[in-house]
Amino acid sequence: MKNNIKYAGIAAAALLAVAPIAAPVLTTTNTQVAQAADGPTSAQTTSLNKYFNMMSSVSYDKSSEVSTFADVISNYGKKVDYSTLSGYDFMGDVTGANLLDKDAKNITDGNFTFSVTGYKNNNVQKNVNDFKLSVGDLQKGTASMGLQITAFDANGNQVNQKVITFTNANQVTEDPTALNLSYTDPMNVDVNSSTSAPKYSTSVDPAIEDQNGNEVEIASSTPSDTLYTNKTDALNATNENTFTDSTFKTAGNTYYQAVTVTLKDTLVGNIATGMQSGKDGYTITLNGQQAIASNYSAKDNTLTYVRSIVVGKAVTDGDWVTTPSKGVVTVKSSLAHLYNDDNKMTTRSLAPASGWQTDSYRTNSKTGQKQWHVSTHEWVNDTDVTFDDGTVTGDGLGNFQNFDMKILTLDGPAGFVYTLFKADGTNATRGLAGLTAWQTDRSATDAAGNTYYRVSTDEWVRMGSGVTVK
Repeated sequence: MKNNIKYAGIAAAALLAVAPIAAPVLTTTNTQVAQAADGPTSAQTTSLNKYFNMMSSVSYDKSSEVSTFADVISNYGKKVDYSTLSGYDFMGDVTGANLLDKDAKNITDGNFTFSVTGYKNNNVQKNVNDFKLSVGDLQKGTASMGLQITAFDANGNQVNQKVITFTNANQVTEDPTALNLSYTDPMNVDVNSSTSAPKYSTSVDPAIEDQNGNEVEIASSTPSDTLYTNKTDALNATNENTFTDSTFKTAGNTYYQAVTVTLKDTLVGNIATGMQSGKDGYTITLNGQQAIASNYSAKDNTLTYVRSIVVGKAVTDGDWVTTPSKGVVTVKSSLAHLYNDDNKMTTRSLAPASGWQTDSYRTNSKTGQKQWHVSTHEWVNDTDVTFDDGTVTGDGLGNFQNFDMKILTLDGPAGFVYTLFKADGTNATRGLAGLTAWQTDRSATDAAGNTYYRVSTDEWVRMGSGVTVK
């Protein structure tokens, strides 16, 4: 048992729509501002414009030729004089030649200053760290890079500006360090349809990309011949909770099926090893969720995911009968999908072993499907949860209550062992040592009025001498 116990609630993804801010579009043509009365002379301005006209975009033939841009980084956002700017390591690539001495002298005598910043997506990169990332992408050949060079007169007025683009023609090929597998979930099937349909390989549609968004080729995708009523059993291919009927008879029921994907290139072993050792950038994700050990096999070069199979189409409000019933529903050992008022699956789910207050359930008059009300417009299938109305009978626990995470502390001596109980009232196979502390987020009582606090999925400490909860 671990000291750090986490209980996840509803998993939700919120999208924020950000309105773009209108900004002037800058091109490689010069933008000039009217000269102030006490500004540079005409000859000085002409020499400056000549300097900017010499500037053009740069394409490197190989990565070893790419400038370091160290001078830009060390003076990022600062104004420098002409002598400093002309000495930057990339300026020879940008201008292709040096100015005539008289033009260089005119620019110096005009007291012009210059700022150089990164430029990406029509905006200046205000953060130097973002600019460093752009330099890295240019050096690797994974993306082009922009620089904005701006000239100011002695009064601080902008008098010229240009955006230069740098590209690296010799793109560096990176070995994949990430595998991002995506697939359609759930699969919807009709009531009374054959259970053989999901077993055909044409029913699955996985795709894999690496860390750069490049497609990773798949050799084969094989759905399991066995369907389950439990997601964990589907992933581990156990002999428990299998679904053996020849047709899907009950609308609203959810079943689970493993799909094994074999990669064409041998990649899984190397990436899995890097991920397990904590190397940066080494990840395996399935529909955006971090993979666990059961999701991949280095030996077979495969990834395995579990998809949901939902039976039946959505029904209307008129087909549901709602009955008041207060209590707590507790999710079983797999994620429980949530459904809206129209019985359509939402993007949210309830975490395994989590408990939720409910005030009613609804039953479909046509199919007999039953769902519990757990938020304003969301319901969970009765098959995915257990219900407790708070009534305590026999030796089991009841009156379950959820609360924000607290710390349960056990007094010493260290050799003292505190008994753990299960929700059915029986002793668990483990105990907790004295002088330890544990997180708890749920309480319950037994028929005798004793209070218990949960410290793992189904292990509870009885409140008594030496037990403190804060």
